[in-house]
Amino acid sequence: MSIWLSGVPRIGKPNVAICYLMLLLALTLRAEAVKTMYYDSPRLPTSLVPFHYELNLTTHLENSYTTNFAYEGTVNISFFVHKSTDVVVLHANELSIKLSKTELQEWYSLQKYPILEFNFNRKLDYLIMKAERFLKQGRHYSLSIEFGRPMSESKREGYFLAYSTDVMSQQKSWYSLTHFEPRSMRYTMPCFDEPALKATFNVTLGHHKRFQSFSNMKVISVLAHNEMKDYVWSVHETTPLMSNYLLAFSINNFTCTFSQTGGPSPVLFRTCARSSDLLLTSFASQTAPLFLEYFEELLEMELPLSKIDQLAVENYHTDAMENWGLVVYSSELILQTDESDHSEPSRIRLQALQAISHEMAHMWFGNLITVAWWSDVWLKEGLTGYFEVLGIEHLYPRLGRRILAKYREMTLMHETESGGIFISTRDTQANASKPYVYQKATSVLHMAEGMVGNATFHNGIHRYLYQYAFASSTADQFLYSIQEGSDRANSLPEFADVKAIMDTWILQNGYPVLNVIRNTSLVLIQNHFSFNESRKESWWIPLTYTTQSERNFSDTRPKAFLPANSPPFNLYVFVPEHDWIIFNIQAMGYYRVNYDEMNWNLIAEALSKDHQSIHVLNRAQIVSDALFLWNNKRISWSTALNVLKYIVDEDEFEPLMALVVGVTNGFWGVSPESSMDIAKWLSNAGKWYAEFINYTFDQLVFIGNNLESAPPEED
Repeated sequence: MSIWLSGVPRIGKPNVAICYLMLLLALTLRAEAVKTMYYDSPRLPTSLVPFHYELNLTTHLENSYTTNFAYEGTVNISFFVHKSTDVVVLHANELSIKLSKTELQEWYSLQKYPILEFNFNRKLDYLIMKAERFLKQGRHYSLSIEFGRPMSESKREGYFLAYSTDVMSQQKSWYSLTHFEPRSMRYTMPCFDEPALKATFNVTLGHHKRFQSFSNMKVISVLAHNEMKDYVWSVHETTPLMSNYLLAFSINNFTCTFSQTGGPSPVLFRTCARSSDLLLTSFASQTAPLFLEYFEELLEMELPLSKIDQLAVENYHTDAMENWGLVVYSSELILQTDESDHSEPSRIRLQALQAISHEMAHMWFGNLITVAWWSDVWLKEGLTGYFEVLGIEHLYPRLGRRILAKYREMTLMHETESGGIFISTRDTQANASKPYVYQKATSVLHMAEGMVGNATFHNGIHRYLYQYAFASSTADQFLYSIQEGSDRANSLPEFADVKAIMDTWILQNGYPVLNVIRNTSLVLIQNHFSFNESRKESWWIPLTYTTQSERNFSDTRPKAFLPANSPPFNLYVFVPEHDWIIFNIQAMGYYRVNYDEMNWNLIAEALSKDHQSIHVLNRAQIVSDALFLWNNKRISWSTALNVLKYIVDEDEFEPLMALVVGVTNGFWGVSPESSMDIAKWLSNAGKWYAEFINYTFDQLVFIGNNLESAPPEED
């Protein structure tokens, strides 16, 4: 800052002017000092990059009173100085930290850097330290901090207490557990708590000898704890490079069953629960290796893990957590009794299968590759949901197809009720519809697969995995990998940019309704917002279709694109006058379709004559769309009834499910979750499905008759 002093004598009191100048300089220097010591940005500074943690933690669980449960430890964080600075900012809150024993030193010379000041930004969970001199750019340093805290059952603490209850005595057996996603590690230990800041971890856990230690990696040695009687140190292998929210450890006395994958480099599985539940762990123990083997083969990439432990935990606050090498499940979900009929799993067993498949897929999507920031959490969950379905389909053909249809139907319903679902959002914790966000993400990625083709889509995913393994990525980088695969295969026209197309689905809520109007050899296409035709949102829509003469329901590649913000679009395609045309092959597109009355009647006629002439997924879409469009006064009741009357002859799950959820949600006002539960129950109940369908159809006819006999409304 330059200061012009030549005009000072004109004031008449130069000593006063000099005093003002000195005061200004003093305030400026003070402001700089405060700015240095109080860091208030929502993201950590980029001057320091951590790459390794040495964690030594002793947990006290041997007493019977929870008031005595606590832990203490030391963490030594090694980091690289990307830009010279004298301030170290990291995350820590609600911890007891021994500031006087905090040490900062250079890696190679072991030269110590005394810390002059400590400050806390509790709003952003920052611990801010000012060193005596600047840390030099390009050098490596280590920061050692002693910390501890009493323990409770609060999941917010990151490292918390849990218990299992003995079935006979009802006695509680206490153990410890972690859950750090997305931002809870800072409440357990000082750390750089951002997903892109990957590091390796050496974990050594101290505990009473009657317990055992679990962490991401296997125990390589158990040593005597010289400072505490009857305590030991369990030393775990060094982890691969990973985000710190995936670090996990537990001190418990569970009992385990053992299994492993096949092949030359088997991954060992331990599936563990309280001893009385040991027999119920066999299902997860046998199934998880099957999914892992399948994903390794499909993705052509082995994991850098020699073992995976699975813990079944009572009263867990979520279904599961995918920590690398130490997966935690809710015991209510994962513990399964034997079923006599293995041809198709029961509803409860299917939920367990989905959870196991999902968490095994996370080993690649979320663990091997991590999103750079939480706004893209939809990407890891959407990809994991996509491969979860492939895993289910691998073990139970056609069952994965049902799950995808369910995801699509559930999210379309929820969008209508909630006013829309944003896939990408800055604050993921503020989004109360996480399961729907993730299911919509899976549906949209499924649409991307149909758009570029299955082989091209998987080629893009392979590129993505090999390029960003052991690193973090953004959604844009993933979409660019798909674009590269598409360019290589020449699977899209030159004007079709994958990111531009997908951004219209990722960054907007809601979905479009495609209006199709036939006029001789022209098909007029219009794009309207699903809830309100006056809304301005628009999408790039991949247009897939087939005609009655062609009847090709296998080609899901788009024959044309409806650009975003496009005026009514003329599609030149010849359709004989008495042939139907059906859009959105296999319902892979995340949108609804409305036809003119003539085409609806042609579809209805084809369904009545031979409903199997139309693909089952398109039948489900037609049923769902007809109910939605009538409920929203976009088609007449006679048209909807004409389309739906074939349903009494339907014998496939997806169209029947579409009818049940369309009626129970759209007409009865039942929640999407309950509507889907009704559909699942009916599918398992057998004969009740036919009775429900007949009753529902009678009611629909009754509604139609009332509508026809009702007097016209007065203007």
